[in-house]
Amino acid sequence: MVLVPAGTFIMGSPTSEPGRLTNETQHEVTLTKAIYVSTYEVTQSEWQAVMGWNESYFPGAAKPVETLSWYDAVSYCNQRSTLDGLAPAYTIAGATYDGNHITSAAVTWNQAAKGYRLLTEAEWEYACRATSTTAFCNGAITNIDCSPLDPNLDQVGWYCGNASSTTHDVGGKTANAWGLKDMHGNVWEWCWDWYGTYPGGPLTDPTGPASGSYRVVRGGSWDYDAQFCRSALRNYNYPVYVRINFGLRLSRTAP
Repeated sequence: MVLVPAGTFIMGSPTSEPGRLTNETQHEVTLTKAIYVSTYEVTQSEWQAVMGWNESYFPGAAKPVETLSWYDAVSYCNQRSTLDGLAPAYTIAGATYDGNHITSAAVTWNQAAKGYRLLTEAEWEYACRATSTTAFCNGAITNIDCSPLDPNLDQVGWYCGNASSTTHDVGGKTANAWGLKDMHGNVWEWCWDWYGTYPGGPLTDPTGPASGSYRVVRGGSWDYDAQFCRSALRNYNYPVYVRINFGLRLSRTAP
């Protein structure tokens, strides 16, 4: 895991950024705690070792795990924490299942726990940007669609322009300035937050709305246009939904 320092950044995108959506209003965010962030998206071999099952559509031990719900993602965080002797970050009560997948549960986050957890939406964008202010961690966006190839995104992420309709082994593209890989593309990454409109004004350690219908996913994926892989792009889905392009990345609050 990479230690990402505390700091302040501008979240969202300028109105001039190609591919920008209206829910990306720029605002200042201060994160007061350093966090550890996994260099790679969770792989299928890692998932299998902890969960005992793997329903990924694109099999491969070093490929990112996908075809999992948000509830499955928080369950993985807890089970891996327990295996590693860490206090689980989440309480998952009243879980119901459809096969391997959790379909509903009451999930609360103990922010004092040091176990593995999902990034908040603000933490995710901060880690993705790694001090950059451009559409991608390594520069501006030139081409918002699959074709022609966007030269900057091609260096750091798998998307519909270069992925050949499949996921790829993690770590195959260039890291950002903090050493994190695949923040752009490969698979969408579930975040902690309920999706909602950004509040106005500066924020400190935001964790999203208190409730909602959708959980946030970030980063774009192998089957999406370049514009959806931008650092500021916000996507969301029902936490019960299982998609062949939804995965996760681990984080931990630093001691």
